[in-house]
Amino acid sequence: MKKPLFERLRPVPLTKSVVSSDACIYFYRAATFLGWVPPKARLHRWAYLLWTCTTMVLGLVYLPLGLTLTYVVHFDKFAASEFLTSVQVDINCIGNCVKACVTFSQMWRMRRINAMIAPLDERCTTLNQRQILHKMVARGNRIIVFFLSVYLGFTTTTLFSSVFAGKAPWQVYNPLVDWRQGTRQLWEASLLEYSVIGIGICQELLSDSYPIVFLSIFRGHLAILGDRIKNLRCNPELSEKENYQQLVDCIKDYRTIVQCCDLIRPIMSATIFAQFMLIGIVVGVAAVNILFFTTSFWMTLSNIIFIAAICAESFPLCMTCELLIEDCESLASGIFHSNWMDAERRYRSAIIYFLHRVQQPIQFWAGAIFPISVQSNITVAKFAFSIITIVNQMNLADKFRKEA
Repeated sequence: MKKPLFERLRPVPLTKSVVSSDACIYFYRAATFLGWVPPKARLHRWAYLLWTCTTMVLGLVYLPLGLTLTYVVHFDKFAASEFLTSVQVDINCIGNCVKACVTFSQMWRMRRINAMIAPLDERCTTLNQRQILHKMVARGNRIIVFFLSVYLGFTTTTLFSSVFAGKAPWQVYNPLVDWRQGTRQLWEASLLEYSVIGIGICQELLSDSYPIVFLSIFRGHLAILGDRIKNLRCNPELSEKENYQQLVDCIKDYRTIVQCCDLIRPIMSATIFAQFMLIGIVVGVAAVNILFFTTSFWMTLSNIIFIAAICAESFPLCMTCELLIEDCESLASGIFHSNWMDAERRYRSAIIYFLHRVQQPIQFWAGAIFPISVQSNITVAKFAFSIITIVNQMNLADKFRKEA
């Protein structure tokens, strides 16, 4: 029987065992493709290192530099819509350079988290707990496919809408092929651009998806922990000593989750801060392009998908961070309503300590300035409306059309 193409997108049957690291399978496959996960064999390391350097140079050096050089060399040949389409990608590339460098240099943190969270999988003994674990694994892989679909949707629609209009999609500076010389050269230059943009998209995919994948893992284990707490002191066959040990295990597991959050916090703070700084500008430029300059349906669709991709870079993470805080509140409520009132003194003391720790929610900050929340995301995105207002009130669109 053939396996489905994306078999990890659905929860596997409970008869099969899964671990938390399975939620990162598609993430690490994309990282391996980019050269971010070096092989253990020494012989293959040098060839893989060459591929790593190639993708880093193309995505982090050539792509932003090529877009900028085009403005210098061929600025007079740009139409307004083409210029804005290129500019919005160029600005986003600046943020991608920061995020990709930070993510690549901190990949060890993610592998460390996978190792730290692995013992918690062994605590999943009941059918309900294993079901939560299986759903968590499928959700982590779905996140990667969702991001990949949105990002590839933007690049693919931009490619074909531009080529059918007789122009290169992003007009990245290319000293080897001039797309203006003919149809064959147009396709060659466009496919080269698509390949380079694809590498940049994969880098951004990893930078944008890793926090949601790992926070989803943390949320899954908090749900499992809540189920375990609900069942504390409900088995009459266990002694008070055994009940106390189960409570201690719950406290240790919660501490492990908090330690994993502390481990990922520095990298999340840097990457989302860079995204917050650029989201308003990029969405504003894309919206101006749609409202004032774009005339083709496919170019309009491409810009709409681009805005959706930009929003996907921050909004799902902000929502997940708020859901994580709610999970902590639910866990605290579950601890308080657990069966502890008639327990022995040390059990009650441990419950009070545990409750006090859980009442301090797990919260993340962007650059130690903004709390990562939906409200913060809306606040920084509002800058896009300011850009539209400036363009409209100063009649910049009409001036650009007259100059063109």
